Formats: sequence, structure tokens, C-alpha cells
Amino acid sequence: MKITSGKYRGFVRISSELGQFHMLALDQRNSVEKMVKDVKRNVNPEDLVRIKRSILKNLSDKVTAVLVDGEYGFPQNLRYVSRNSGIILSAEKSGYVTDPSCPGDRLSSLYHDGIADLAKNTGLDAIKLLVYWSENSSESTKSHQMELVEELGRKCERKDILYILEILTYNVTGERSDAILKVLEIFSDEKYGIDLFKVEPIVTDADSNLSREDIYKATKGKPWVVLSEGMDAEKFAEILDLNCQLGASGFLAGRVIWKKVVSSVEDPERMDLHLKNTGVYNLNLIKHSSKKAVPFFNVPYFNGIENIEII
Repeated sequence: MKITSGKYRGFVRISSELGQFHMLALDQRNSVEKMVKDVKRNVNPEDLVRIKRSILKNLSDKVTAVLVDGEYGFPQNLRYVSRNSGIILSAEKSGYVTDPSCPGDRLSSLYHDGIADLAKNTGLDAIKLLVYWSENSSESTKSHQMELVEELGRKCERKDILYILEILTYNVTGERSDAILKVLEIFSDEKYGIDLFKVEPIVTDADSNLSREDIYKATKGKPWVVLSEGMDAEKFAEILDLNCQLGASGFLAGRVIWKKVVSSVEDPERMDLHLKNTGVYNLNLIKHSSKKAVPFFNVPYFNGIENIEII
């Protein structure tokens, strides 16, 4: 399989020596603001900058990559990222907007039109775009989401930077795992240029009838990682183990690791202490559960490191 040098470098930079992904997400914005409001009456931008700075200082040296946003503490907080950690830049505006003509539909958008240029010029390793998807949304909403993904894919291709797509399903009819596989089938088409998928846990119990082959069929054999949905660390560790057995190449998780640090937002020393202990414990628990993760170069799309041709 042929891959450009920039995208291959991105894969290597955000993965371990074994090609597995242990990635930390701290690009949350609206959700963190809500968490801060539960602690103090007023929220200001410095609260989010302080939280993200503490997370990077205490955890970035223990993961293969960090996912940051370009709105709070960027690029100043990059100085706190471990030199051994890859850096992924979030592309979307936090949350979504709705179309009055299609109540309930969710539309994603970029927070910066030149996001691919920004990431490349800043020397970052990958871009991540989150899109909301419902099989029951209107055709106009689906078209909007698909066009957004495809357009950014073209920009990432021109800039030769790794492209990660995060998909959050909503308003699902039937089994969520079926809905996830259906949308993966759509966006695995080569025209979208996706290199790595970040998806909701595809199975949550051992009784699932899904197989590794089913999932790779949906992704066209491309690698995928699991998001945590902010659940407790112990529960996510169980689910992650199941998903890695089904072919996941690791995780890209955030609040499951650090969410309780927000309660100490006004005390940097307490935040650091929490992350050095509870945060590290949560992270190690999750990393242990991903030991069966499939190296990115061993997924069917690449079929072994020896079969990758860098161009």
C-alpha cells in the first residue's frame, strides 16, 4: 500500500513503537465550560487554559499523542507537551448548530477555514474533525456533513498531513453498533481521504455477534481507535479490551482520564497532584486494557509494515 511521507510520519509520531495508539484528548471546550460552572459561578477563558496546561504538564509524557484545540492556550500550551508525544489539532467548532428547517439535525463546522495550513505550519502531526451523524437526519444535513469531511480531506491531502475523523451518532434506530458500521462504510470511501477513525465503542458486552472482519469491512481495512464518552475509567477499560480484540488500534480518550481535575480549577497545585496520582492511575489502567490493540501497520489496509511503500 502506498502512503505519502507526511501521512506516514503522522502515523509514526502519534503511535507507540509497536504502532498502537495511546492518545489523550483535551480539545473539549463547551463540555469543560459546563463542568467549570458546576464548580464556580463564572467561567473565563483562563480557567480552560489552566486546566489544559495542567493536563499537558502531567500526562503528555505518558501518551503517544495529545489532541488539542486551537482556541484555549494555543499555541502557548504547546511548550508543555512532551517532546516524545505527537500533537493532533482539532478542526471543528465545539458543539453543533441546528437547521430550523430540520429540527433535531446537527451540523458540524470548522472553527478556522485554514486549519490544515495552521496545523502544518505549526509543525503538528495530524488533524482531527468531529462530525455528528444520524441515519434519520435530512438529506441536506447528510450532504452538509459529507461535503465538510470531503473538503477537509482534500486540504489535508494537499498539505500531506494525517487526517482523523471522529464520528458521534445520534437519534439512532436499532442497535448503535449497526449505525456506527453504516456510517463507517460511508466515510471509508477513498474520496474522503480519512486515514484513521475515532469512533464510539462498537461493542459494550461479550455477547455481541460482531466480528473483526465485520468492522474492517466497514472501515475498508483502515485503522480505528475508540473514544471514551466520558465514562468511568474501570468501565471504559473493560469496553476498550473488547474493542481491541475486535481490531481497534488503541484509544483517543479524554474525560475518562482527567475529568475530576476540574473540581480543583482554582488551585493549580491540587490539579497537578490529582493528575500525578489519579490521572496517571486511570491512564495506566486504560493503557493496560489496550495491550491487544492492532498495530496500525498490521490492519488489512496496510497488511504489514513491509508492504508499505512511502512516496
